[in-house]
Amino acid sequence: MTRGGRRTSGRFRLTRAAAAALLLGGSAITVTGGTAAAAGDGTLTVQVLRDFFGTGIVNATMDTPQPGMSVLVTDPAGHQVRGRTDAAGKVVVDPSAPLAGGRYRVDVSVPDPYRAYLRAAPASTEKNHFDSFTTFVDLRESKDVSVITGVWNPADHTLPDARYYVPVQSPAVNSDGSAPDPNSRALVAFDRTFRGTCPADSACPTVLNTQAQVGTTWGLAYDKYRERIFQSAFAKRFTTYGPEGGGAIYTTPLGGGAPQLFAKVPDAAVTEHGAVDLRKDEHFVDVPGKESLGGIALTEDGKTLYAVSLATRSLVSFDATGATAEPDRTVPIPAPECAVPNDWRPFAVAAHDAKLYVGGICSAESTKRREDLKAVVYTYDGTKFTPVLEHRLDYLRGYVIAGYQEEDTDHWNPWDTSFSSWDKFTHHGPSPAPGPGINPQPELASMAFTRDGSMILGFRDRFMDVFGSGIDPRPDHNEASTGMSGGDITMACAAPGGGYDWEGTGACPNHGKPETNGNETPGVVEYFPGDFFDPSRSGNGLHQESAQGSVAYIPQQQWAISTQMDPAQNVSSDGVGYYDVSTGIGPGQDNPKHGYAFVGPANSFGKAGGLGDIAYQAANAPIQIGNLVWFDGDHNGIQDPNRTDEVPLAKATVNLLDADGKKVASTQTDKAGEYYFGGVGAEYQLKPGEKYTVQFDVCTAATDNVPGTPPATDLRFTLPTAGPDRAHDSNVVPPATGRLCNGYAPVTAPAQAGGVDHTIDAGVYLPPPPSPPTSSAPPATSPNPAPPAAQPPAPGAATGTDSLASTGIPLLPMLLILGGALVVGGTAFLVASRRKRFRQE
Repeated sequence: MTRGGRRTSGRFRLTRAAAAALLLGGSAITVTGGTAAAAGDGTLTVQVLRDFFGTGIVNATMDTPQPGMSVLVTDPAGHQVRGRTDAAGKVVVDPSAPLAGGRYRVDVSVPDPYRAYLRAAPASTEKNHFDSFTTFVDLRESKDVSVITGVWNPADHTLPDARYYVPVQSPAVNSDGSAPDPNSRALVAFDRTFRGTCPADSACPTVLNTQAQVGTTWGLAYDKYRERIFQSAFAKRFTTYGPEGGGAIYTTPLGGGAPQLFAKVPDAAVTEHGAVDLRKDEHFVDVPGKESLGGIALTEDGKTLYAVSLATRSLVSFDATGATAEPDRTVPIPAPECAVPNDWRPFAVAAHDAKLYVGGICSAESTKRREDLKAVVYTYDGTKFTPVLEHRLDYLRGYVIAGYQEEDTDHWNPWDTSFSSWDKFTHHGPSPAPGPGINPQPELASMAFTRDGSMILGFRDRFMDVFGSGIDPRPDHNEASTGMSGGDITMACAAPGGGYDWEGTGACPNHGKPETNGNETPGVVEYFPGDFFDPSRSGNGLHQESAQGSVAYIPQQQWAISTQMDPAQNVSSDGVGYYDVSTGIGPGQDNPKHGYAFVGPANSFGKAGGLGDIAYQAANAPIQIGNLVWFDGDHNGIQDPNRTDEVPLAKATVNLLDADGKKVASTQTDKAGEYYFGGVGAEYQLKPGEKYTVQFDVCTAATDNVPGTPPATDLRFTLPTAGPDRAHDSNVVPPATGRLCNGYAPVTAPAQAGGVDHTIDAGVYLPPPPSPPTSSAPPATSPNPAPPAAQPPAPGAATGTDSLASTGIPLLPMLLILGGALVVGGTAFLVASRRKRFRQE
């Protein structure tokens, strides 16, 4: 029985009057025939959870409810109730539903638009596993039954030892005027367990390419299909582009080897540094955020790479399947309702659940009014951009550094690079002496998505790419100066009714409290209060906004990652901080427990932000096949609801044979009659699109629950591919020779990573004993031969224990007589519910 004793906890009840509430989009529930449910029926709760691990095991902590899934409940007479899972992922059918009989079949499926990215989750026979997409339940005697099944997006799959990747940005000239090391790192990779400062506390990152090879970069996209990483050019004062210029996108093979040019975005870079001292770099002051490239993103199927051109404010796409590519399409990213349209500055791009997200800000550069600052996120479907999030950015924030408590240091500011404002940038408080450059200017640089679909937003302080760490750009000013980054990590929670709630609004909590946020000014809202620097663990944030704008999130983890200023205990350093996605606890708590510093103050940008985007090592999800072996009492080849003579068969031996007939895996069915090959953690991993054969050796099956408890060797395979639904049939063509309880089903493994085919089933039945011969004379020559059961057996023909199959349809009267005799004789019929998951790719 499929977890028939599991109690329901859903609040929703399916009734005729309230049936429409079960369907998303206002659709009405569909009822086919039927009268009131059988007296004494219990309540059925069907819940669909989104699985992020692919193990087939329910994870109460990490799995999230999945709304919008189709649920079909069928009774023995064919009456049906249809519904869609609600926000809790549930459909609840109570005793007033128009079903009768008490025993029902439950089918779950993934409808549009969800089927673009969701599939049936991989299955398991281990304890606490998901129920199948097709499940049989028994609600008689007022039993409440809960069915829990899973869906997943294979694009979420990562390996336990997945690494992170981050570009490192270095000055083109050392602070003393000397040339930098041409082998200085431009892209590094590190283990996600590293904490503290390298090399004292953890190993330093692995260098994958150098500044001489790719120059200054920001955008990253991990290509799991071809085991390489994309990396794109970036405009930052005091730095230079790589050998292919400001529109270049490079690829680096992860198995070793030099980077190469993948593509160029036309017209991405216009301004030259000029023949100047790059410690001053006065001609490049207004370029950051306006030229070269912003974010890049690879679609989940690995087919298309998107890049944001900052100069043209457009989205450029490339065919990502080759070694090189030319631009495919260039689409302007529409300006939202900024106070001045020219202040629209797109930057971020991310792929999630078969959608592309593009983000940017209204910079207020033209109006210089803080209330005109706004963040905007679109989705793009290949045809149109649809806004899904807009929020003003004029709210109170933490201080960039607690020693300078001015309005310009605890708010976002309009974009400004004018030399007339330079003194304002560097003079804080009563001291006449210039201080660090502080004027946080927002740039929506990155986006990541949590398990429930909430959006983590990474805001880069664009001013750090303008001010940096070097010499004052103004004529007749040659003072050295350095900036202090004031970026942010922000949450936009997925709202229960759709859309997003900004942190501190609607259903999105404010976790900011003086004891957790570094003692920020009262009124500061923080979903991630751990965004501060507190090397002494005093509870007071020296820097109260220390995130630097790059965010990433691995769905199997509890911690999001962000680039970070001073992430551990050393000052003037860069690295990454880790944030609990539920509580917002981060590097500010228990320093350096939640941070990893790998860039020190020497020949770097120190506190002025010197890291690019973050990517993590994704993996192709394994594929899986399998499902059910059952006793088909009526020999119709279909898994029927409410039949007492149809039960699952345990201990049937199932072998997987490759195209050459070699056995590559073997298992036995569990008590629910289920088996599976492949999937996460399996010893043998199936190869996508390959030909296999599944061997069903039912001769070993336990038959103690089969009517009459026949020897397993007497079982024969039922009719193959019967009925219209491949989810409810048998795949084995009954053998005519050899061991007739041993059959084979050819299978083609799913072609796409993460695909499952849970329709490979085997049904068996017990053929009736043959009628005794009435004569040894040869049959009469008649144009209408006698029915097979009335014929004498041919020499060597099958008897109840013979080696030949009875492949015809048995005579129904004979079965009824046999069944009646067994009842009279007191033979117990064992009834079990069984379940089956069908294919969702």
